[in-house]
Amino acid sequence: MSAYLVPDYHINALVSWARDRHGSGAVSYYWGGRRREVRGDEKRIASVLYAENVRSVNSRYKEHDPAHGFKFQYVSNVLNPIDVIKGCHGYGYQACETDDWEQSEAFAIIAAISQSAIRALPGYEDSNAWCISGPNFNLKETA
Repeated sequence: MSAYLVPDYHINALVSWARDRHGSGAVSYYWGGRRREVRGDEKRIASVLYAENVRSVNSRYKEHDPAHGFKFQYVSNVLNPIDVIKGCHGYGYQACETDDWEQSEAFAIIAAISQSAIRALPGYEDSNAWCISGPNFNLKETA
């Protein structure tokens, strides 16, 4: 495998998309024993993602480059849910080179953003597949 630092725009776009989710679609995640919101904590969250990406590249190539301060810049809505899912997968591929990636805060953040994007896909909320009870599970009940 290889690893590289994703562009700042990549991180900014994902965090901005997560920031813009409201109501039942608001992006939150559990880490460190508590629930955390993306909205209102964008700068720190973007820095966490950047630092984890740097840590991954350092681990992969046996380097010791420091994670310099990351400057979050809001990006207006340029992503659709599929872009967000793919962007999360791309980020995760670049950030997964440490032994503890799946226990990191960055992993929890990216998983939450990806899950929110899945729920934002057209048709997701209308699906009856929460419980697939048989071949006709998707038929609407009629009175």
